[in-house]
Amino acid sequence: MATKMQIQTSKDLNDQSVVFGDLKPWKNTWLVHVKVLHAWKQYIQSVETMEFVLADETGQKIHATCKRTYIESKGRILTVGAWHYLRNFQITPAGGAYRTTDNTWKMVFNQNTVITRSNHVNDELYLNLTDFQSVLSGTLDENFLIDVLGQVMDCADVENIQCTGGKQRKKLEFTLSDINDLRLPYCIWGNLAEKLHSAINQEAGMVTTLLRFAKLGRFRGELQISNAFDASQMIINPSIAEAEAFKELINDDDKTLTSFQSNEDSQEDNNKQGDQSEKRGQRDKWLLFPTKSIQEMITSTQVSSY
Repeated sequence: MATKMQIQTSKDLNDQSVVFGDLKPWKNTWLVHVKVLHAWKQYIQSVETMEFVLADETGQKIHATCKRTYIESKGRILTVGAWHYLRNFQITPAGGAYRTTDNTWKMVFNQNTVITRSNHVNDELYLNLTDFQSVLSGTLDENFLIDVLGQVMDCADVENIQCTGGKQRKKLEFTLSDINDLRLPYCIWGNLAEKLHSAINQEAGMVTTLLRFAKLGRFRGELQISNAFDASQMIINPSIAEAEAFKELINDDDKTLTSFQSNEDSQEDNNKQGDQSEKRGQRDKWLLFPTKSIQEMITSTQVSSY
C-alpha cells in the first residue's frame, strides 16, 4: 500500500522540478513533473516488470520501468492520464528494440523513488505522428515505435492463429490511407484485432484509427505496421484535432471501406481463385510472427547487444 508520503498532494514542487532534457545519469535525486501516457505489464524470460511512457510539460517523452518488487508500492500509483511528481530514480541508457521514445535515457524506479500526486490537469496526448511518406521511404529506424493515424480502407476477418506452444492469437489485416491517399498495410494481434473489427462492423461511414507506439517491420521485403505486444495503444475515431482535420480532407465518396480475402486460406479456395490472385482486394497473409529471438523482443527496458 502506498505511504502517505508517496500520495500526498504536492505543493510548490514544480519550482524544483526539471524537464527530461536536463536528466543525466550522474545522480538519482532528480525531481520531474510527468504525465502518464501509457502503462503495461511486461514479461521477459519470466521476469515481470511494469512499463511506462511518461511526458513532461514540454512534450518530451521518456520510458520508465518498475521492477516487480515495486509494482504494488510505486507502479500502481501512476494512473494513466494523470500528472505526478517523481523524485529519486535512476537514469540509465536506453537501447534495444521496440523503443517507445527517442530519448537517450530511460528511468528506473528504485526503493527510494517517491511518487506525489499533482493537481495539474492537461488533456494533451503529446502525439508525434509519423507521416506515411516517411514510413514508405524505408529510412526510419525500425527499433523505434511510432504513432500513426489514418482511415481504414479495407479489412479482412479476424483469424485465430495457432502459435508456438499451442496458444492461439487473434490476427487482423487491414489497410490505412492518409490524406494523400498513400496506403500502408497493417497486421494487428490480440485484443486490438477484435476491437478494430468490432468498430468497423458497428460504425457507419468512415473509420479512423490512431495506433500509438506501433512497430515497423517487413514481410517479404515490404513494410508493414503492427502492434508491439502490450506496448501499443489503439484509439478508434479519436476525438483529437489531428483526426478532425483528417476527416475534413477526406472525400467519403471516393474512399469506401471494402473487405478482402487472403489468397492462402485453403487449398480449395486457392484452386477456385486460380489466376485471380492478382485481383483487387486480395493480398498475401502476414507471417504468423516475425522471426525474432526472445532477446530481440526486449523493449527499451534493457540494454543488450543483439
